[in-house]
Amino acid sequence: SQAVITLTEASFRIPSNQRNLLKVGDRYTIQDLTKIMLLSSSNEAAEALAGFYGRVNFISQMNSEARKWGMTQTNFNDPTGLSVSNQSTIRDIQKLVEQIYENFPDILSITRSRTVAVKELGSGNEWLSSSTNNFSGRPDFLGGKTGYTDEASGNLVSLFSYGNRTILVVVLGSSDRFLETEKLTNWFKNDFTPSK
Repeated sequence: SQAVITLTEASFRIPSNQRNLLKVGDRYTIQDLTKIMLLSSSNEAAEALAGFYGRVNFISQMNSEARKWGMTQTNFNDPTGLSVSNQSTIRDIQKLVEQIYENFPDILSITRSRTVAVKELGSGNEWLSSSTNNFSGRPDFLGGKTGYTDEASGNLVSLFSYGNRTILVVVLGSSDRFLETEKLTNWFKNDFTPSK
């Protein structure tokens, strides 16, 4: 049976980046909360998922997996990515994306969608969680994740298909992460032709 998570006050420990998508007492399956977290960038969903597994243990496991994957310059300090203590490098982000691409393709599949239907189990209400990513729904977009904090500015990890290649574009600290990603992707397409 599918595990269900009830959102508690602890899920709302951080400033909300959503307009009341979620509220205390809402009940969702783990799958639906994961979709909301990945697509809508919901901090509350991330906190609820971490809380379900034990927040401290969840963060510890995130760091443990990062080490296993060779991400030696990465530290996770919270489940949302909001803390300035969350640190990584482009090389480590590449290692993370390679792991997701090879072993967890469902994550990319979720982030590829413009919207996904989720259901709040208490009321039975279904609603569409919408992507924060301008590239979602584009035929050549394989998946990715947005991120923003005042300290880090705009960040974006994107995978695109081009011919028989997969292109990874990582943009950090940008005031226009989507434009910068588009420029880098176009530069690649104009300067490199896929091998037959």
